Amino acid sequence: MAIAVSWADENHKTILVQYERLWTWSDFAAAKRQIDGLLHSVSYTVDIISDSSQSGGLPSGNALTTLTNSFQTAPDNIGLVVVVGANPFFKSLLQILQTVSMNRAAKNIHFSKSLEEAQTLINAA
Repeated sequence: MAIAVSWADENHKTILVQYERLWTWSDFAAAKRQIDGLLHSVSYTVDIISDSSQSGGLPSGNALTTLTNSFQTAPDNIGLVVVVGANPFFKSLLQILQTVSMNRAAKNIHFSKSLEEAQTLINAA
């Protein structure tokens, strides 16, 4: 699978999403279903680390609409969403989403350069 989804810790408080170089919006939809399943499996707030450092960029298509729908249909127990290694275009799209969205999860997007920095942000929250 071009996008791997797993628990990042044994306490199930953080989900790790890792994007491979080439992924599609179909891969994204499948990963979202997995993420939502993990979120629904617990009753507490869960943070997400989305590692796009190995991604070759966004696939063609309407990224802003897809990302907006993803956040609007997300379970309520999402905490921080830390995006690791976002390229400038992807980061700009997510910043637009933060600005225009009323969704709490979209407002909780943060950016980091490494997995270690992402974990530090989550630990500090």
